[in-house]
Amino acid sequence: MNILLTSTARRIDFVKFFQFALKNASIDGKVITADPEYNAPSLQAGDENYEIPQQIDTNYMEAIIEICKKQHVNCLVPLNDWEVPAISAHKKELDKLGVSVFAPDSHIVEKVRDKGKYRELLDLLDVKTPLSYFNVESAKKALERREVSFPLIVKPRNGSASIGIEIIDNVKDMEFAYQHAVRQIKESPLDGATSKAPEDNIIIQEVIGGEKFSVDMFNDLNGRFLTSFARKQLDMRGGDIDRCITVNVPELTDIAKQLGKSFGHAGYMNTDIYFNGTDYYVIDINPRFGGGYAFTHLAGADIPAAIIALTAGKEVQEDWLCQKPDIELARHDTVVSINKQKVMQALDA
Repeated sequence: MNILLTSTARRIDFVKFFQFALKNASIDGKVITADPEYNAPSLQAGDENYEIPQQIDTNYMEAIIEICKKQHVNCLVPLNDWEVPAISAHKKELDKLGVSVFAPDSHIVEKVRDKGKYRELLDLLDVKTPLSYFNVESAKKALERREVSFPLIVKPRNGSASIGIEIIDNVKDMEFAYQHAVRQIKESPLDGATSKAPEDNIIIQEVIGGEKFSVDMFNDLNGRFLTSFARKQLDMRGGDIDRCITVNVPELTDIAKQLGKSFGHAGYMNTDIYFNGTDYYVIDINPRFGGGYAFTHLAGADIPAAIIALTAGKEVQEDWLCQKPDIELARHDTVVSINKQKVMQALDA
């Protein structure tokens, strides 16, 4: 069995999780990595490694499909927000090649990538989301009505990697942050990730204070909910969890199960949920593996083993779907030497 992990970037840990799962299952196969940066650390860790176009490049999917053909890929797992829309749009083509794609269908990706749709999406499930406004004027009117109060947060509706996010506590700063977010969208891949103009791709939300949780939900290839995991965030770095404690909180499990069953997506999704002492609020939903899964893996879960089993049409073991609670974990960096000979071009120059 050959597994393709795309946009692996720094995630050597994910590569090793899948390599070990293949070995532990006594299945012959390769873990293939692909990333737009030739010197991405993960491209030194795969059994085969490819440099590919940027995720929003018009040649991106051509490169992914070429790798799938060359390497007889059986399973594809995306790890980056920007690539998921393209991969989801080509699931039928990949399926014809015999590739099991652990990513949601396009209509689900479109919904969860737009924070402006969360209220209509989640109200039906009785899941709370922050009050949201789509421009400065509507936010001002809400402030005047005392419907909401500072601080507020300005951010892209389909954001990634903390681009264009700013917390503000007065109208003047809100106006500046809005324009600054527009500029940042224009200068980033977010500009090509949606049909919306940058000015229409901003959301202004109330800030939910309190405890922060990263919550995952995992479905099988038919969209059947299998499990969820939660971690209490202790520290963040570069938009990713740096320190956390694994938790098994019934309210979070219920929310994840509701979302997983309602979306009926294939594969892994991650969401940020804040608890203000009274209610739980869904802040963000990512239609792919979150980097925080690495903590859950070290706490006993084994989703790579489950993915391999699902791809092979075998039974998923219950213990793969469970994490031990109250395990405190922290991330650290390692250094790898970059050997260009280990990295192949997905497309001929």
